[in-house]
Amino acid sequence: MESLEAWLVFNASGLTPLRQHALLRAFETPERILAASDAELTAVDGITAQHISKLRDGERQVNLPAIKQAMQKTGVHLVTWGSEAYPALLSEIDGAPPLLFVQGGLLQADNQALAIVGTRKCSPYGRQIARRLGGDLARRGFTIVSGMAEGIDGEAHQGALEAGGHTIAVMASGPDITYPRSHRQLRADIAASGAVVTEYAFGTEPLRERFPARNRVISGLALGVIVVEAPVRSGALITARHAAEQGRDVFAVPGNVDSPTSGGCHALIKDGAKLVEVAEDIVEGLGIMLEAVPVRSVSPQQQADHTADEAAVLKTLSFEPRQVDAIAAEAQLPVATVNATLMLLEMKGLVRRFPGNTYVRIS
Repeated sequence: MESLEAWLVFNASGLTPLRQHALLRAFETPERILAASDAELTAVDGITAQHISKLRDGERQVNLPAIKQAMQKTGVHLVTWGSEAYPALLSEIDGAPPLLFVQGGLLQADNQALAIVGTRKCSPYGRQIARRLGGDLARRGFTIVSGMAEGIDGEAHQGALEAGGHTIAVMASGPDITYPRSHRQLRADIAASGAVVTEYAFGTEPLRERFPARNRVISGLALGVIVVEAPVRSGALITARHAAEQGRDVFAVPGNVDSPTSGGCHALIKDGAKLVEVAEDIVEGLGIMLEAVPVRSVSPQQQADHTADEAAVLKTLSFEPRQVDAIAAEAQLPVATVNATLMLLEMKGLVRRFPGNTYVRIS
């Protein structure tokens, strides 16, 4: 049996990463594990007859030709434990996935990665902060890791992509399933210039119980975790807890004290998480000299001068959504002029429209 086939069979057993690592420590490779006798396997501490039964069942039931065909169709390749391609930071945590299904490419530079996470039901303020931090950190050379969920995760990925940076999405499903479905294009963009990663085999559905396990991989891939917006009961706080247990830095962005989506961040700050307002706070919090991670030059479009109307409209905007009538009144411009100016600014990527015909400033 070829090495990659043995890894796929080993993965199909459904044994936990901790059990898989126990066997790998004893036998070194999946080929040797599969070739070992039941007596040899049960001699490994923590391995029972039930575990051996799962291993043998996986060996009998796995459809290797179908998996290979699916890998070819989706452009997925395997990254195995102990290989040069396996992420160095992830290899340091307990229960690291022995096998990763990867669409796109993992780079050596991904060792300088930061995770940005938060709630799916975020505010316009949270969206803008997540996208801004994702972009600013990517411009400083950091890989942005997140879970590709709606809300904060998606905005962080988008910010990194818009900055021309590298970003990694960690999924709680098999590599052939995109969740949420609305992020199919985002997934394609991430895979084209970064990586989409999962420890789960083809056909694995994104069930609720798989997300906490996915979150340990998000934090494991990163030097630190930044929570942008999250209620007290949130998967983002699970990621932060994993980070703390893994010896990684935890950062949190403060928010409106009256907003339930800020409660988790404020609790983290009270517990010792580093308060974050801008990307420089994170760089300094990591103990990295700012001179060591200089910001890449902005694009000519970002440097371009604004027209008088554009400057007047931008001056009225912030991260809090504003109605067109309020913008027009403060800018002292006709509503028609403001509408036309906002359309141009949105095309330039400087403002963003939200439901209710409200606008926020992106940068």
